[in-house]
Amino acid sequence: MGAYTCEITTKKHHHHSKIGLGCETEIMSHYGSDNWNLKHSLGSYISSFLTNKFENYNEARVVSYTDVGLILIHRVSNQSFYVANPVSRQCVEILPLASQKQERLWILGIATRVENGVVLGYKVVLLKPNFTFLIYSSETGFCLWSLNSANFPFTYISQEFNNPISLNGSLHWLAHGSNYQDFVVSINFYAIDSRSDRCRATQFPDLDKVPKFRRTCTTSQGYLMYMNIFSIPKVDGNLEDKLCVWRLESWQWRLVSEISLDSIKTGFDYIPLGINPFDAKTVYLWSHKCLLSINLHNGDFVLHKDMERSSEGRILNSVDCPRDMKYILESNFASFVLPQWMHPFPSMINSLVGFF
Repeated sequence: MGAYTCEITTKKHHHHSKIGLGCETEIMSHYGSDNWNLKHSLGSYISSFLTNKFENYNEARVVSYTDVGLILIHRVSNQSFYVANPVSRQCVEILPLASQKQERLWILGIATRVENGVVLGYKVVLLKPNFTFLIYSSETGFCLWSLNSANFPFTYISQEFNNPISLNGSLHWLAHGSNYQDFVVSINFYAIDSRSDRCRATQFPDLDKVPKFRRTCTTSQGYLMYMNIFSIPKVDGNLEDKLCVWRLESWQWRLVSEISLDSIKTGFDYIPLGINPFDAKTVYLWSHKCLLSINLHNGDFVLHKDMERSSEGRILNSVDCPRDMKYILESNFASFVLPQWMHPFPSMINSLVGFF
């Protein structure tokens, strides 16, 4: 099992925020006795990498995370990008086009091509105001940035470009239509036929309900996941909170779990954080005081200490998690996952910066 961390960022939910101005906090990390033999959380590796790589720590920001061990860093001073593995400290610098320094661009993230757990290539994707993509591909040799376009098969009021999810060669983000119709936009940047199923819009499965928390997605075991909590009337007229979890399969949401939260004592305020990326039956929530995990198969829950070690040497750490519930509610979440095995960068990269 690889290590993973969950970061929260204090960027508000502006639909057209320029990326690179947020501040990240590690809310939860899981590491220890795994193939990477990590002694510290992934957040500490990221912080150490940025400190050693850049003289001015504040000029560099992590703007995108992946589930294959890569992060995307934006350097504000010269508008360059870095694709890096903060644990192995392998890093590639991507220089911007001259026009990029004058344009307003949204940084969408990194789309990766993976086979048998090995990263064979990646694409850094920026979005121009006219909805064309500026793409850097690690597989195009000396042809650095290229323009690409996609037809959006939907109408929308706004889109959230500040926290896309990278998964299976695609980037996924949220969009909002009229009458509170929220949906997920998915664009496959490795589609062979650019006209065939490259861009999709998938409505959330609970549009007929009122969720307790804003809609957002996470990933687990190679799938896009969505979970939320709903107050459901019982036979006696009282309300009970139910945690519902869906998995996106063949572009259809499938309800994989629906459990009552009545077993959690009254007065326990909780916020969904995410799903274990390697174990889809384990979900995490946060209260004022501690981290809570729930087993979706049997409904059992565990209140965790700030830091605890399992018998296998794995460490679950939530020491730095903010205790302010409002702060967490107003934040975005992103997970960063290491693959099961350590592999080098794709071999066709031409601008390898080096190791530190």
